[in-house]
Amino acid sequence: MIICTVIFVLIILLLAILLSFVYYILNPSIKNIDKDEDPLISNEEISTIEYKEPEIERSDKKALVLCSCNKKFALEPISFTEEYTCSMVKALYGSVSDCKFACIGLGACIKVCPQEAISIVNNTAVISNLCIGCGKCAEICPQKIISMVPSDTRKIRLCSKTEAGYTSCSHKENEEKVVWDSKKDFKIWAYCYRMFKHTKK
Repeated sequence: MIICTVIFVLIILLLAILLSFVYYILNPSIKNIDKDEDPLISNEEISTIEYKEPEIERSDKKALVLCSCNKKFALEPISFTEEYTCSMVKALYGSVSDCKFACIGLGACIKVCPQEAISIVNNTAVISNLCIGCGKCAEICPQKIISMVPSDTRKIRLCSKTEAGYTSCSHKENEEKVVWDSKKDFKIWAYCYRMFKHTKK
């Protein structure tokens, strides 16, 4: 009987302590917090934080992939799943075709391009007129076939590698016209996409 009484008294005391905590400490604290305010960072602190969009360094050059997207091979190129990256393929296989200098085409350059100026055509990176010459794609390309050239370049010799090595590439060492896509519609859609992506963040 005494044990039951002691347990009952302890339970009453615990409930009294809990109610006191809620009424005198927790409730006033909650009332003092602005409903629109983050309890960890006040609105005043947030107002002092100024977000600045990182500036992208522009240059008078543009990136150019020294590999034709119109090329064909006698042998069918190896296709890889999305789990593979350009660097992985370079390390494991060297290339996707019988040309060891060909673009791997898995889009490592696309992921680092702040202008979203790169697309993949025929397993080859193609750079559009949106390029501002930041050079990030050239740095990440494991094949080292992206070159920074003056923006007024009109002709260039693609795949000018002279090292020995078998290749059935139809455009080996061709001189081609440099055409950066400058269609207005493409630029408008690309701009809208970037704005949508920015507001989504």
